[in-house]
Amino acid sequence: MKTKIIHFTDENTSTILFSNYNKDGTTNCESRKRMKEIISKAIVTELTDMQRICLTEHYLNDKKQKEIASELGLNASTVSRHIAKARRKLQNIASYYAS
Repeated sequence: MKTKIIHFTDENTSTILFSNYNKDGTTNCESRKRMKEIISKAIVTELTDMQRICLTEHYLNDKKQKEIASELGLNASTVSRHIAKARRKLQNIASYYAS
């Protein structure tokens, strides 16, 4: 049996995952936009410089942790810790605003 792959886009995510409106009357698109703004602001204000660099290099520039470590003159495990701490901070911030 072949598995069908569904690609998530801004246009279909709400339809696939959620009803069109939230309990407060806002749309999922509005909620996602608000969460993106919150996370973007948190990346700048809540993360250390090293956490921000490691996180953006890894997730936005698609670099491996070893590559980031080499560029920054750090151990790969240090880069891993920076990324993990940054993710935890952002998850905590997101969970606070999501409720």
